[in-house]
Amino acid sequence: MNFKELKEFFSDRRIMLVAVLSLLAFGLIFLRDLNPSTVDLHFGIEFVGGVRIPISLEQSVDSATMASMVDTIKLRINKFGLSQAVVRPLGDKEIIVEIPRADSSVIKSVENILREQGHFEALVDGKLALDGTNILGNAVGGSGNENVNTQGEDVSWQLVFAITGDGEEHFAEAAAGKIGYPVYMFLDRPKNALVLLSQSDLPGGIASSETALSEALLKEGDDIALFYVEDFENRESEFSALAANKTLVIASENLSFSKPEVVAALEKLGFEELKLGEEVTNATKRIAFKTQEEMIPEIISFQSAGLTETVLSRWGAIGLRSAPTLQVEPLKQNAISQYSITGSARGETLKEKKANAVNELKELKSVLSGGKLPVATSIGSYYDIAPSLGREFLNYSAIGIFLAIAAVSIVIVFRYRKLKLVIPIVVVNAIEVLLLVAIIGGFGTIDLAVMAGIITLIGTGVDDQIIITEELLKKRKREEGAETEPERGNKERIARAFYIIFITAGVSIASMLPLLLSGIVEVMGFALAAILGVIIGVLFTRPAFGVIASELFKHEHERA
Repeated sequence: MNFKELKEFFSDRRIMLVAVLSLLAFGLIFLRDLNPSTVDLHFGIEFVGGVRIPISLEQSVDSATMASMVDTIKLRINKFGLSQAVVRPLGDKEIIVEIPRADSSVIKSVENILREQGHFEALVDGKLALDGTNILGNAVGGSGNENVNTQGEDVSWQLVFAITGDGEEHFAEAAAGKIGYPVYMFLDRPKNALVLLSQSDLPGGIASSETALSEALLKEGDDIALFYVEDFENRESEFSALAANKTLVIASENLSFSKPEVVAALEKLGFEELKLGEEVTNATKRIAFKTQEEMIPEIISFQSAGLTETVLSRWGAIGLRSAPTLQVEPLKQNAISQYSITGSARGETLKEKKANAVNELKELKSVLSGGKLPVATSIGSYYDIAPSLGREFLNYSAIGIFLAIAAVSIVIVFRYRKLKLVIPIVVVNAIEVLLLVAIIGGFGTIDLAVMAGIITLIGTGVDDQIIITEELLKKRKREEGAETEPERGNKERIARAFYIIFITAGVSIASMLPLLLSGIVEVMGFALAAILGVIIGVLFTRPAFGVIASELFKHEHERA
């Protein structure tokens, strides 16, 4: 080819389009973080290590509810800071969460995020002042609105959130005349519940704590009952009557050892242990066993008007997160307002307290921002993959791609015995792989299923290029007397080849769509890679190869 022909060749819009797309693909792979020495693609846990967590739903749901569940869980996990997490539905009763570059230590945080259904309530003197529908999900925390403060050896945290104008009006109505009252802020406050508490878990004893506890347990139409396990022997009949009217009993995980007779009495009444994530209904009777740390209420004392006041500020057993005192009476106006939830961090050392404060802040933010889950969930058995094993899988996959391209090249050499024909076929094939990897890895996640689809693309891509090549070869064979069919130019023959390619592409896409829409995680990635590979080939790389092959055969014919 002379300079003029070379210029015309590279000015062809199909060649230029593939060249531009290739440059964009390289940029997407290497320059997203402005550091060309790193690969900026999202790989699944099979290649970079991580954790896969199955989440079971309490009941089967329709597609709309499943989509809502997936979006809510994804938003919660992203707000927690795990932005590369992949959340996918599996059938109508299970969701898979994959967190790349994480280890099993993240499981506890994810469990804390997911076991909360996310129902927020703020109570003032037993009246509902706010609930989760009043919270603006995109105005929870953020710059300057989520803080961790250290004072000596104590660490506290604060999360600021905004509520709607309607919420502010409702809060003003409930809090009217209640200056100095605590605002009890709950997350998943138990319904129709009885708390079994040991007197030894009360800081300062019953005398200084009972009033604070009873005030925090009040809610119009749904007070939480309280019973001390030490009183069981003397008040067993009263206990049985009280528990019989409840659907949920909250008790220490040590109750089976310290007071087995209490557990036996509950079982006699039809109570069973509550499973993680299970939702309690009117038709069930469950015992929710809590850790010793959750069972101990946090009670603070302060001076007000010369008197010592005690307030229950936090109690994990009933979902109480904070109880700030109402300092001023809110104005009844329809305007967006800000409120805050505060808490103190636990831990043995200052470093541990700070880490716990950050985690608790992130967990609460993720739940409040993500909203309420429409269906209760439970976490199944998870597994994690070490990063070193993941890198090994990635290396094997890269070797698989190289061997596939090498095998295709060898077959083409034996078939056509022309190196100049092998090179464009291999180059175009490699460009297809490059574009597919950039798209899926840049905007999605490359997992084992996707990698299988990419390797498969190498074969299907070559098939289409061979169809184009064979159509162009027919002209030469005919001129040598091998065929008698009418003359056709290269354009006509490429058009005929593309007619076949379009038909096979349509069949391929139609056969993969059921797999893509099946909800089966193990095959969805394969189907997606196959469909995208076919689309990239038909729209971009096949037309470019047609131009290259047409030029090659045109010049060969001229020399002949």
